[in-house]
Formats: sequence, structure tokens, C-alpha cells
Amino acid sequence: MQVYPWLVPIWSKLKDNLERQHVPGAMLIQAKVGLAPESMIERYVAGLMCQNDKSEPCGFCHCCDLLKASGHPDVHYVLPEKDKKSLSVEQIRQANKWALESSQFGHYRVIVIPQADRMNASAANALLKTLEEPPAQCLFILLTDNTKLLLPTIRSRCEVWHVSSPSEQMCIDWVSKEIGKPVPHHSALLCHFEPISTRQFVESGQNKEYQALIAAFIGFIRSDGLDTNEFITALMKNSSELSTQLNWLWLLLSCAQKSSLGIDIQTSLPEASQIAEVYGYESLYTHAQSLQALSEQLRSFPGLNTELLVADWLYGLN
Repeated sequence: MQVYPWLVPIWSKLKDNLERQHVPGAMLIQAKVGLAPESMIERYVAGLMCQNDKSEPCGFCHCCDLLKASGHPDVHYVLPEKDKKSLSVEQIRQANKWALESSQFGHYRVIVIPQADRMNASAANALLKTLEEPPAQCLFILLTDNTKLLLPTIRSRCEVWHVSSPSEQMCIDWVSKEIGKPVPHHSALLCHFEPISTRQFVESGQNKEYQALIAAFIGFIRSDGLDTNEFITALMKNSSELSTQLNWLWLLLSCAQKSSLGIDIQTSLPEASQIAEVYGYESLYTHAQSLQALSEQLRSFPGLNTELLVADWLYGLN
């Protein structure tokens, strides 16, 4: 349950609240996945449930042992079921049932929903009913990287915490120390300077996948713009998530906009100048906006024909 350097400021406030025994009925934590917010949540829950300390897990009491074994009867995690991308109303109803049960340790009951934005409409409404009148000594912890995807009424019933990203230099320094070698600036940029994502990007060799994707993209925009097969094949064969690859493209187009304006940014993506040779600023802006809309469409409606929609976006580049 490590507290990473960029989480220390918010953890200090949460720890102080535990010391003062200030525990709300519901907490909403907004943080990017690459900031490891789940590690802070685990520490908070452990501090709350510990039998020997008010705010920090002692590590050897019965509750700490149960939490380390993921077997504490008063702590429940609500996660999407296998092969499902959304949280169902049945899962939230079960969580509501847990909230009403008696604590087996005579203390708090905690229900953690790590991907709260994945609740469907029925599930969100079911949770809302419980949050309107939360049971005594029960805490709901919701985590999302975008609070706008939650019902405003759910947000209003939670104590909201925003986890800020570290500075660019802190991210690069931390990852470089972790892996024992310097991290290129563009690798951290592609991960939005989220330290955990950046470390994974470097260690897993994702840069090769990025290079393959961008090479196919540059090949397409420099061709007659009719044959999309090579680029779509590179996209679909890439082991990185589709959303990640589309984000790489969006970042590249954004950097190319600056390059087209003659802004010399040494910390930009190396391939940006090549894209700026093909398109002017206005076209780059338009293409980046349409790509962002495509990404949101595919995220909201995962059953859509990805290849067809990507090909349609590519044809729009001409």
C-alpha cells in the first residue's frame, strides 16, 4: 500500500480526516488510472478498518491480515463481471444490500466502486437511492477518471476529491529512477505524464507499437488516400488498447498543430513536423477534433464497427 510521491498531498488530508474521525457517507475520487489512485484507496480503507490505529494500517491486527488476503467481510469491491464492460443494476443492488447489513467487526462497512462511470442508467439510479439516505457507519468510495460521466445527483451526494497529475519533471524523474535509466520526454508525453502508465509504456516496449502505428499513418497520409487497409491492419494488430492508440494519434495531431505554427518545441513528438508538412493548422485542428469525437463514440458504444468508423475518419483527412 505504497503512497506514491504525487499522492502524498491528498493522502495527508485523507489521513487527517481519519484522525479526526471524519468519514462521509460517500466519497468520489477523480483520478487518472496512471496515477495509481487505487493504492491510496487501499491504504485509506486499511487505515479506517485497522483495529490498532485511527488512520494508518498497523499491518498485524486481524483486520489488516484480512485486508491483505482480500477477505475482509466488511469491505466489498464492485467490479464489472467477466466479459462485461458495464456495472449492472443487480450488482449495485447487491452493494446496497451489503450497505444495510450489520458489520461483522462492529465498525464500518466499506463498498468500493473502482470504475463508477461504468454504471448503466439503472445501476446509477439504484445507487442514488442509497446515497440519498446512506446507512450509518457505511462508506461508499467511487473512483472515476471523469466525474462528468456520472449523474450530477450522485456527484452532489459525495465528498469529491481530485487527484492532480504530477509535474512533467516529477513524472520523468520518478520513472527514470524506477527503471534505472533516463526516460525520453516523448514517452511520458504519450502517457500524459502519468507515472505508472509511463513506466509500463517503457518497460513493455510500447514505443515500438507506437512507432509502427505512426509509420502506417504517415504512409497513408502521404499516399493517394484511398487504401486504408495497411493502417487499419496496423491498428487492429497492435496489442495496445484501441483507445490508447487513438490517443497517440490525437497527441500527434495536437503537436503537429504547434509545429505548423512554427513553434519550435523540443519536447514535442518527433514525428509532428512530418504531419505538419502535409496539413495546415486549421486542417490539423479539424482532424484532431473529429478524432476526439470518434474516440468518444467508440467508448460510449463499444458494439460499433470500429474498422468502418476508422476508415471513414481516414477518408475525411483528404
